[in-house]
Amino acid sequence: MKPLIEHIQNAPSFDWFVKNYHCEHANNEFTCPWHYHAEYELVLYLDPNHAFQGNYFAGDAIGEIHHNTLLLYGPGLPHMVAGRSVKPTNDTHHTQIIWFTHHWIERLQALLPDSRHLNNLLVNSAFGLSFSVQTAQKVSRLLSDMDGLDRHYQAIKMIEILVLIADDNEIKKLSATAYRSTTTEDNELNQRIERATRYIETYYGDAIKIADICKKLHMSESSAYRMFEKHYGMSFSEHLKQYRIGKACELLASSQLPISLVAEKTGFKNISNFNRQFKQLKLMTPTDFRRRFN
Repeated sequence: MKPLIEHIQNAPSFDWFVKNYHCEHANNEFTCPWHYHAEYELVLYLDPNHAFQGNYFAGDAIGEIHHNTLLLYGPGLPHMVAGRSVKPTNDTHHTQIIWFTHHWIERLQALLPDSRHLNNLLVNSAFGLSFSVQTAQKVSRLLSDMDGLDRHYQAIKMIEILVLIADDNEIKKLSATAYRSTTTEDNELNQRIERATRYIETYYGDAIKIADICKKLHMSESSAYRMFEKHYGMSFSEHLKQYRIGKACELLASSQLPISLVAEKTGFKNISNFNRQFKQLKLMTPTDFRRRFN
């Protein structure tokens, strides 16, 4: 299933755009297509009557959506939503969405240096992020009267929303695989992380080791281990495993390749180990994932 690119708005002054969106549903089902875009997307699902039951799909992640589910998708991260009504209702599936551009964030950070703490939020949005119900409720209140405000007052609320979600202590990554983000910092550490990431993206199907990364980056193993722990919050081997599982999810979702071949292509030479690692990370078997995703 190849994602479509969605063009949010063609206006030359587009910095952010807020919309109340209703996914139409027929025969008690609703869906929004598998897509991605060049902007960040903050989406708030609203279902106060608990009339709908559904799932979000973000990269290789699947999760349930409920009232006040709040998610952030980074540029290039494919995502969709699908579900069905479970109570008689004439409502559509209601979401509130904010799209914002990276060049607006860059201008904001140039004007307000204290806003640079948003960088971690934007970098991690490449995985997709979920937030606490408490944060979602606060964002919902900020959005409730936004349509009626002048543009300069909307800008203040936009900044408040970004600071609010960045300060959430319950942020969780969604996808095991990071999809390309436009957020970069021009310093030596991030350049090394970028080169390590590109190496893993190229050779994840092979039996690569931390020593291969060290040779590529001209650094010691202890420094490389610290780099992965600091940037990804996990060891090199754990990051590699999660990346491989993420690529396996992509193949399971977009092809009909036998599961044994999917395992081989993503660096798992033992099908039993692949099945065990996949279930440990995704809480379902590869077969169940393919069935549920499709």
